[in-house]
Amino acid sequence: MTRLHAAVLLLLAAPVPVLAAPPAPSDSEVRVQREARNLLAQLVAVDTVAANESKALAPIAELLRKAGISAQVLESELGRGNLIARVKGNGSKRPLLLLAHIDVIPVTGQPWTVPPFQLTEKDGYLYGRGANDDKGMAAAIVAIAVEARKRPTPLSRDLVVALTAGEETGGFAGVRWLVEHHPDLLEAEVGLNEGSGGGLTLSDDLSRIEAVHIGLGQKTYQSYRVSSHGRGGHSSMPRADLNPIYPLAVALEHIGAFTFPARVLPATRPAIAALGKVEEPPLSDALLRTAETGVVSHEDDAVLSKDAISNAYIRTTCVATMLQGSNQENVLPVSAEAIVQCRLLPGDTIEGVRAALVKAVGDPKVEIAVTKDMGTGKPMSAEGEVPDAIRRVSRRFWGDVPVIEGFGFGADDGRYLTARGALVYGVHPNPTSKDDDRLGHVAHGPDERVSARWYPEGVRWLNALVFELAQ
Repeated sequence: MTRLHAAVLLLLAAPVPVLAAPPAPSDSEVRVQREARNLLAQLVAVDTVAANESKALAPIAELLRKAGISAQVLESELGRGNLIARVKGNGSKRPLLLLAHIDVIPVTGQPWTVPPFQLTEKDGYLYGRGANDDKGMAAAIVAIAVEARKRPTPLSRDLVVALTAGEETGGFAGVRWLVEHHPDLLEAEVGLNEGSGGGLTLSDDLSRIEAVHIGLGQKTYQSYRVSSHGRGGHSSMPRADLNPIYPLAVALEHIGAFTFPARVLPATRPAIAALGKVEEPPLSDALLRTAETGVVSHEDDAVLSKDAISNAYIRTTCVATMLQGSNQENVLPVSAEAIVQCRLLPGDTIEGVRAALVKAVGDPKVEIAVTKDMGTGKPMSAEGEVPDAIRRVSRRFWGDVPVIEGFGFGADDGRYLTARGALVYGVHPNPTSKDDDRLGHVAHGPDERVSARWYPEGVRWLNALVFELAQ
């Protein structure tokens, strides 16, 4: 899953910060950078589109064991492996979880200019499926763990490394399965993961880090099947009252007209405020008032609801995405159904959203059912040990670089852990420019890539953050 911080990509029209030059890398940091680059190439070389995670993880498990680190690969099903490794600390603090997924999105139908399953350096970039999402982070945390094992004195915390399967398809083969079958292996006080609006943003000319985003939380997604039923038969002898397509169409019209109540979360207020600074009136005024008061007035809602990004910040949304009726044009269907996908703000429940849709449709003959429970999490606080450490390390590296609290519109595996009480924050070692986002060369896109210059610096930054939290 990409770091979906749609509005954050607009935040950086602020004055260019005065940047400090980071200290020269130590020998230890250089080793971590080199190891991460090598591991990234190794991971990209294995096609892990909803398969083959075990194949990709076997050599990494062996590398960790040779470094003296306990590591195991647990399969949720054949070939769907999840690696769990632990670098022992002195136990004075509870463990730190380092989480990344190694499955990737398909490349079929995408116009790649390089082999997608081969790390290729070209024009200052490293290309390959998963380089950005999420094998770059997986490679980084393995390299960090190997180097941590070499320290003469143990860290204050155990480092728990989890490289998992199936995040792109809901986490059912990975983190969700681990939580259900091996919850003790993921027990941690705090965690670092992709997503939730976290990441590093580069200037479009790739000359500097423009902003650091702390991922505080995320919407989660949930699909519902909306269906109606009829008698079927031949299209030459129709009866409108027995055709399930018509009540389904009316139900979808009602869903399309329905809006959930507007809410402002503490985790979304910083991004709403930042978006307000780069928009034009009246949208900017409505955003700034909403961020300042933490309340969406009726007047401001009328403005915000017309802008897709602003609307996504303030409410749960639902939209029809798929339709199915008869399997042949001259056959009346016995059933018609649609998939409605919703993005839930934290605090809204799967059943509560279903009940709201049932009420909006208002037809007992139309059924609305959960397709598969995708899980919900909770947002993190902008204050605390992890955000404070991110701010300290970022300013040590890049001076007065803006450090912005982010919020994601997508969903990542962290939701299964925050629901259990772990404090999981979104970060990422892959600096990405707004221009790359516009061109689509980031997560899930063709020619997925990361900056060859800045990926090592992102790895170094993440390494420093881990040791800041575990010193």
